[in-house]
Amino acid sequence: MIPLISIVGRPNVGKSTLFNRLVGIRHSIIFKEPGSTRDLLSKRFIINNKEYELIDSGGFDKNKDLYPTLIRKKIIEVIKKSNLIIFLLDGKSGLQKEDFELISLIRKENKSMVTVINKIDYKHFDENLPEFYKLGESKMISISAEHDRNITELKDFIYKNIGKVKSNEVEDYYSKIAIVGKPNVGKSTLINKIAAEEISIVSEKPGTTRDAVNLEIIRNKKKYMFIDTAGLRRKSKIYEKVEYYSTSRAIDTIQNSNIAVFMIDSQLGPSKQDSKILNLIKKNNKAVIILLNKSDLIPKELKNNERLKEVILQYFPQINYAKIIVISALEGKNINKIFKEIDEIEIKLNFKVNINNFNKFLKIIIEKYSVPVQRGKRFKIYYGSQTKTNPPEFIIFSNFAKNLPNPFRKFFERSIRNEYGLDGISFKLSFRTTRKE
Repeated sequence: MIPLISIVGRPNVGKSTLFNRLVGIRHSIIFKEPGSTRDLLSKRFIINNKEYELIDSGGFDKNKDLYPTLIRKKIIEVIKKSNLIIFLLDGKSGLQKEDFELISLIRKENKSMVTVINKIDYKHFDENLPEFYKLGESKMISISAEHDRNITELKDFIYKNIGKVKSNEVEDYYSKIAIVGKPNVGKSTLINKIAAEEISIVSEKPGTTRDAVNLEIIRNKKKYMFIDTAGLRRKSKIYEKVEYYSTSRAIDTIQNSNIAVFMIDSQLGPSKQDSKILNLIKKNNKAVIILLNKSDLIPKELKNNERLKEVILQYFPQINYAKIIVISALEGKNINKIFKEIDEIEIKLNFKVNINNFNKFLKIIIEKYSVPVQRGKRFKIYYGSQTKTNPPEFIIFSNFAKNLPNPFRKFFERSIRNEYGLDGISFKLSFRTTRKE
């Protein structure tokens, strides 16, 4: 097992800044507004060849509103399963009642802990430190996460106080699967069901997930990284600055994933906003699985899978290659089918065609189509080649490539997809001119 380290503390003490500093990348959203982090964000990092899993939790707040109550529940859960707790305090604002309550919870669970005082940006700020000895901790580390002060000392503590990592036989490579869709379609519910625990906060209020939440699953010795993104809504509906950054992070997640799992609420059906999100997925050339959530709400006339697929693709012709699965995220219906489709899509993403067979196939399909004519010359194919995998890219060299009719290009793409069973994935197909005739 890889040791689990959690950063806990009040809102706005710098947990996300420290998280980003330790993992070495800007992963968690940093926003100077208490409560910006609502979910448990995780990322692996290495110190002296040792690997650790780091969790950035939401702020521990005594406020009794919905979100703080859910966040407090998550923090308590993560404290119980962590190997080391980084108890983060604010060196500028000093001790608060929540700090005493939180350290009591940590001690109750009898967990290894290091008390870290953040925002000690300059040496003369050390004069604020004596106040923190009221907590009864003899060993404390003062840092500035923002200015990289004493981070090495914290890393040394982690390295010396957590045991060696055990090796395992799990494959190093893993699929990156972005779960995307409009707000409140069930993305977080699906993540929680897959994890068999509550990783993301589930609420009936749209926009609960602010950041991209990573969930690594090991299944049959294969790794899967599911990323629960913030709901993508129309620009005109984005009111908060922090939601703007969440939306940007969701778009980045789509761009950096292997597969996009797109969720639709059966009760609401497809919408223009769904189509725009799928345009983004297509633009980034991503494989896509459409999940029609809340299966119990699907009309009887659409219970037939083929009819359902036909109706869905009428709304979204741009991703006519998508795989479609009817699920119930709440009840866990057809969750296994999601993994099955992901495994099959991974194989297709790494598909490598036999060039000789590919060129023979091109000659056959050109005979089935009335080819374009330019300046009195009929379209001719010289040869085709595959230039890339994951996703596959094909180039067809011909006597002319400009102004080829779109239906002609679509015919070639559809023929290649059907011949090699490339449904579920997007691939690039381009035409190039080799020489003048």
